[in-house]
Amino acid sequence: MSYGLQGIYETASSTSTSKDMEYHQYLRHDGPVRKCSNDFHNSSMSNDHRRLDEIEDEQLEQEEEEEEEPQQQQQIDDDYEEIAPDRPRLLMWGLTKSGKTSIIKLIFEKMTAGETLQLAETKTIQIHELTCGIHVRFQIRDVPGPKTASLLDFDAYSSECTTIVFILDATEDYSDAINLLVSSMQWMHSNGRNVRFEVLIHKIDGVHEPDRLDRHSHIQQQVTVMLHECSIEEPLINFYMTSIYDHSIHEAFSKIVQNQIRQLRALENMLDLVTASTQLDKIFVCDIYNKIFLASDTKPVESQISELCCDVIDVYTDISSIYGTSKSPVLDSMSCCTIELSIGLVLYLKNINPTTALICILKKEPRINEALMDVNLNILKKNIQKLFLANTKRLARR
Repeated sequence: MSYGLQGIYETASSTSTSKDMEYHQYLRHDGPVRKCSNDFHNSSMSNDHRRLDEIEDEQLEQEEEEEEEPQQQQQIDDDYEEIAPDRPRLLMWGLTKSGKTSIIKLIFEKMTAGETLQLAETKTIQIHELTCGIHVRFQIRDVPGPKTASLLDFDAYSSECTTIVFILDATEDYSDAINLLVSSMQWMHSNGRNVRFEVLIHKIDGVHEPDRLDRHSHIQQQVTVMLHECSIEEPLINFYMTSIYDHSIHEAFSKIVQNQIRQLRALENMLDLVTASTQLDKIFVCDIYNKIFLASDTKPVESQISELCCDVIDVYTDISSIYGTSKSPVLDSMSCCTIELSIGLVLYLKNINPTTALICILKKEPRINEALMDVNLNILKKNIQKLFLANTKRLARR
């Protein structure tokens, strides 16, 4: 569905080539049409004929792509079965009742924040095999948390884990939680395991807003000092402030998932090439079911932008549920959505596969070249698919 990007620039296209990618650049003309110094031509008649040819070529490519996608996906599924032992394993760790299970249920099982309050305390190990955007697969272990800073059973819980997501309740006395965190890192260090720790300073909504940054700084500083005293220099550790009542938990978990993606740097390079060649200010690759951002270009972004992207997903999925059928996927090869905001931004959603979408942000202009934007995004979409497929084949050969 499309809510209409109005107007089209009088533009010409050039080709910007990379090793495996090709994108078309926007060229803006505010004056009369003329031949450009870099041999671009711009006449309305030739552009119209060329645009019709491009549309026909795009339709043919799209039909071929739809025939190839099921075969490629089947191959990805088969290959992943062979390389399953190599998938990332995340351990949810922290004191009891810190919110570990609630986070999993909220993000990956669509439970509401209110419903998570009724969850019983975790008594046994629960293993979740999860997928983000078809291609990104990982395991999460949800284990019973100790009541104090005890490492009882930590050896068994953390076996083969590649990342430990430590949940710290910011509303309680967190001295025991910090001791447990440092003890866990010290145990990993003494056993020669270089594991990344992702610390969620959780339930931050229960802290008075002016005090939140101070609490975050105090916890981070205290952990850093204690690690230094344990002779652990330059530890792999990140800190995030999170709450199940806003988008902060999705934003933090997106960064955690991104750290598990082997193709992250290549994805970022692709997205940087597109933003450099077009009018797009920011691009996200997003799982629409979990609202997990798998990648974005490397330009800095405010948290409010991430919230807007989550809101676009909500709007799109809600409308799809009204006008779609129960058997049809939320995203298909023709899916797109454009929303113009009063703050002068345009949000544009376009599918990559049935569970993953590109979400683009650009400034609202009186005339936007939607045709060239679609050409660039279609090229990007194909290269993202090829990247994941190539990486899956490489891992399978190992």
